[in-house]
Amino acid sequence: MKVTDTYITGTGHWLPESVTSQWAVEAGLYSQEDRDADGFIGACIEKELAPPQMAVNAARDAIDNAGIAPTDISVVFHSSIWFQGVDMWPSASYVAAHAAHSGARAFDLQQQCNVGLGGMELASQLLTAMEDGNILMTTADRFGGDRIDRWKTENGVVYGDGAGAIVLSRNPGAFRILSTFTQAENDLEKVVRGPEFRENPEAGIIDITSRFTHFIGTGGMREAAGRLVSAVKNSVAGALEDADCEIGEMAHVVIPAVGRTKLDWQLQELIPVDLDRTNWSFASTTGHLGSGDQFVGLSALQAAGTLSDGDKVLLVGGGAGFTCTSVVLKYSATNFGTAPSTEEK
Repeated sequence: MKVTDTYITGTGHWLPESVTSQWAVEAGLYSQEDRDADGFIGACIEKELAPPQMAVNAARDAIDNAGIAPTDISVVFHSSIWFQGVDMWPSASYVAAHAAHSGARAFDLQQQCNVGLGGMELASQLLTAMEDGNILMTTADRFGGDRIDRWKTENGVVYGDGAGAIVLSRNPGAFRILSTFTQAENDLEKVVRGPEFRENPEAGIIDITSRFTHFIGTGGMREAAGRLVSAVKNSVAGALEDADCEIGEMAHVVIPAVGRTKLDWQLQELIPVDLDRTNWSFASTTGHLGSGDQFVGLSALQAAGTLSDGDKVLLVGGGAGFTCTSVVLKYSATNFGTAPSTEEK
């Protein structure tokens, strides 16, 4: 989908300290074999703040980065894949009240790890129908407690805690959104569903790997893998085509933070770019941030000061379900932080 006159005017992220994967190995939490194979240097671990509190910190940075006032936010979308600190509770309303203002329309979004970019596609379409205002999007997850083992819940993935935020606007900003493209294969939700539905949430530590194993036992993995590959390829190709770009024009590619056992295959088969054009060196220190890899990755890229005027950036997200969303951005150093507040109009 071609996108016109829509910008990311501000980015922000909030990350707790990272503990090293070698520490986890020595503590008996992580195997040396998995560490060597996947290449994670560490994972961010939050010990106090709930995810919406982390999201507020990231949102405040994004709003400041956009050069607007909190009251300029019209809509808030908050995304996550895991527990937000309270059962049956609107976490987006908390983020809106504490980072924007009480009157902002606030909604929680979910679509597993693709929810950030999938939500961006929805928000960009909503923004075209708005006469004025800005949309704040936040992501936050914390993989603590006794239900998640961040080092072992899923093969090839180490889960990290953190929050990301972007501000979308019709006013020119640092990143112009050129295109978005989502490819869906919804019946592939069965890959991670497991053998049965349950009356209550499953007890004990969540074991996503065992769900994969069950699905493999049904004999459908070869077909599912082929369709997943096609979905990602179609998403990337569609976004590039709608942006009138080629993959070689992308100065940076922000990818899901998965281990090298998954990533090397993805870069060879799905997103044909060299590792040094991706954000892997950063992502390997944070772990997989659930809903937040792309927003945090983009914010960290901007904060690092390595972007040049005119750089094109490809964001790629995928989530169990299965959906894949790709987004093409163009960076403008001259538009950085120039969006006016309504108080200045």
